[in-house]
Amino acid sequence: MTAYGIIGTGHMGSMLAEEFIRRGAINREELWVSNRSQEKAQKLARKLGVRAADNLKVAERSDVLFLCVRPVDLKGVIAETSELLTPEKLIVSVAVDFSLRQLESLCRARAARAIPSVASGKGLGVTLLVLGSGASEDDRSLVFRLFGSIGWPVEVAEEQLEVLSDLTSSGPAYISAILREFALEASMRGAGVDKDLAEQLIKKTLIGTAALLEDESFDDLIAMVATRGGITEEGAKVIEALSPEMFRQLFSATSAKHRLVKDRIGNVEE
Repeated sequence: MTAYGIIGTGHMGSMLAEEFIRRGAINREELWVSNRSQEKAQKLARKLGVRAADNLKVAERSDVLFLCVRPVDLKGVIAETSELLTPEKLIVSVAVDFSLRQLESLCRARAARAIPSVASGKGLGVTLLVLGSGASEDDRSLVFRLFGSIGWPVEVAEEQLEVLSDLTSSGPAYISAILREFALEASMRGAGVDKDLAEQLIKKTLIGTAALLEDESFDDLIAMVATRGGITEEGAKVIEALSPEMFRQLFSATSAKHRLVKDRIGNVEE
């Protein structure tokens, strides 16, 4: 029986524990959890029927260990448990900006990176995966099975993670921010449209649009709605004209933040 551990039971760690258990990817008796606040880990353990312990015991008992702590805390967690992270174990880090090279330089375990999305809590999230040089085909199959239970795992090149995580991990926030402004503007047009009603209508429209996009490309769906010479076409032209600059600024801002996080993490070889 494979034993699994999760160090860090914040939002992401708790979500992974709950969804892996709920969807049958991991059995309750196979999972150990720990957290800086042991009370929080104990609470999650009672809720899910799994076992809670400190970091050292979780690392010792686990064959596959998920590291769900902040990037700036990851080096310390690995340093604490490094003697237990042997080549027989697989560690899976969900921390952005902490590279495989850094992970592999700090311990002897096989390593992988996984960047899930909050949508994984609904079984509909994309998880970006990068596997280290020491990871085996069995490791690849295992992480694809686990993250496949909560959405769509996609293996990518590590250098693509920053840009792609803006689309997947950060995407739900960006999409929500755009649609919030859409609803707010609709409510301010002077026709007595209630903001909450506008928000609910956009949410329902988004669900239907997502279903259509299972079969259609963006361009094809735009063409289906924005008929030539029609009202929707005028609105689509405005978006096409103004949004490129907004998204250029978005990627510039997130890229700058990535650099700041990497600077805070520091060079593990220092």
